[in-house]
Amino acid sequence: MPHLVRHALLPAVAVTVLLSSAQTARAQGTDGPAASEGLGRLAEALHGADSFKVRATAAVQLARLGDPRAAAHLAEALRNDDHYAVRAAAAGGLGRLAQLESIPALLGALHDADEFVREQANGALDRFHTPAMVFAFRDALGSEDPQTRLAAVRAYGDVLRENSSVAPFVVNALGDDDEAVARAAETAVAGVAHERAVPLLVAALQGVSSPVRAAAARTLQKRTDKTAVDPLIALVASSEEGEDVRRAARDALRAHAAYVDVPATLKLAGDEALGADPARLHALRAAAALGDARAWTAVKIALNDDDATVRIAGARAAADLGGEGAKQAVEAARARETEPRVQKQLELIGKSIR
Repeated sequence: MPHLVRHALLPAVAVTVLLSSAQTARAQGTDGPAASEGLGRLAEALHGADSFKVRATAAVQLARLGDPRAAAHLAEALRNDDHYAVRAAAAGGLGRLAQLESIPALLGALHDADEFVREQANGALDRFHTPAMVFAFRDALGSEDPQTRLAAVRAYGDVLRENSSVAPFVVNALGDDDEAVARAAETAVAGVAHERAVPLLVAALQGVSSPVRAAAARTLQKRTDKTAVDPLIALVASSEEGEDVRRAARDALRAHAAYVDVPATLKLAGDEALGADPARLHALRAAAALGDARAWTAVKIALNDDDATVRIAGARAAADLGGEGAKQAVEAARARETEPRVQKQLELIGKSIR
């Protein structure tokens, strides 16, 4: 019975006819006149039937055909139908067909006015969380819309458990400015075995984005490993890092204290013969970042060093230790400083101490 919509059949009759058309089309596979005719009837009903029940039934049956051509019709219904039940059926159908070109429509449905449609769209997107399909979400990672980025991170996160090649996409999302997106990335990394996760996080400590570096350091507080110690010390000692990164690195380094040879570090930090050798400066900052009170000896020596670079490093180490004693020590160093440039640096460091 052709032209279901124009004949204005009652919903129950129309549904029966649709089911019969779908059954015939499925029996013929996705090729041949019968399949095309069945697809056409279902598409006509989906786009034009007055009853939402008929349209929803058409959406379900289109998906069950397994014909990739049905995806375009379902995507249109998902975007434009005015009834939530039809949009939900279309979203579920797109998940069943799993055609990559359906992803934009499903991502758009994450903002549907109806919660059930949003749930169906999310569930449908899960069908694309495979190594073969996940790269279709790459552009979504850079979207200005947090919901779209979240869907992409969830996709890459699920694949990460079996395919490390997608790790950069997940690790970079650790620094996302949306809490839900960053949390999804953190959850994905948490599901990766320690021996695979740590190298990813250590590499991220040298990432191009300071939010990513800070997030990687915070994550390493829970994933302690000796391979993270030197990169964390490098972040703590860097004069180019913002306080958020250094704070995260300090906290992470303290969690890694068991992997640090503290006596050797203290000895190196206090070795005046080394001058401004980077190894000494790193040891100085590491000892202070660990919060070891014995670091004060090396800090006071550094604050009185002949080399301005060492004096500044000593002030920053005092700031790592923190507290009123640190403020007083840096202020005293500033008061006796003769180089205006260094004096200004010490003043700024002193103001940062909490």
